[in-house]
Amino acid sequence: EKFMEKVLIVDDDIVLQKFLEKRMKRHATKFETIHAYNGEEAIEILNQRYISLMVTDVVMPKLDGLALLTYIHNNYPQIQCIVMTGSRSQHVKKKLQNDNIFRLFHKPFHFDALTQAILQALDQDVPGGVLKGISVASFLQMIEMEEKTCLFEVKSPGKKGIFYFQEGILFDAAFGKLKGDEAALEIIGMKNAEISFKRAPMGKLNQNIKKPLTALIMEAMRRKDEASG
Repeated sequence: EKFMEKVLIVDDDIVLQKFLEKRMKRHATKFETIHAYNGEEAIEILNQRYISLMVTDVVMPKLDGLALLTYIHNNYPQIQCIVMTGSRSQHVKKKLQNDNIFRLFHKPFHFDALTQAILQALDQDVPGGVLKGISVASFLQMIEMEEKTCLFEVKSPGKKGIFYFQEGILFDAAFGKLKGDEAALEIIGMKNAEISFKRAPMGKLNQNIKKPLTALIMEAMRRKDEASG
């Protein structure tokens, strides 16, 4: 599977990090872990790669977990966070009432519970549910205009396709055995489509789409006319 979920674990405790790395290897088919030892390192990683989920400690040098969570909230609101903390202070608790926080773990905690929470968070589709009643073509144009990076699934009875955009550029499409332009043309032509965002784990993917989006839409419309003509 080329879309691999990436979980960023941020904690200055090297022993804990090594232990988690080992523990999480059991789930290597579901997600890959990336490790940062303070908030500054974490921000560098967030700005360079796609992260599906972040697990962070609160008290860390250089930039603490609270500042990191604020940064995520302002810059990457789609990333959910799991927080690990040794602190039981009400002040910290209050600060942690943040939309992005999926679960809060007090140290010491059961590592299996953490793993379960990670799997559960990754399993959710992106909030916003399913879009219906919008044509695939106009939805694609909207993503292009908003310069979004996202992965979403387009379904219509008996058919299913996937689109991947990077900063508003259509990078790839998959439909059955088809990839790239041909897959995109098939998906754009789908009727009564339902569109749902997926939590897209994305490294740098190859750009398999060669034509600009407008050209693909025109071509798909022309094929539709021919088929019905």
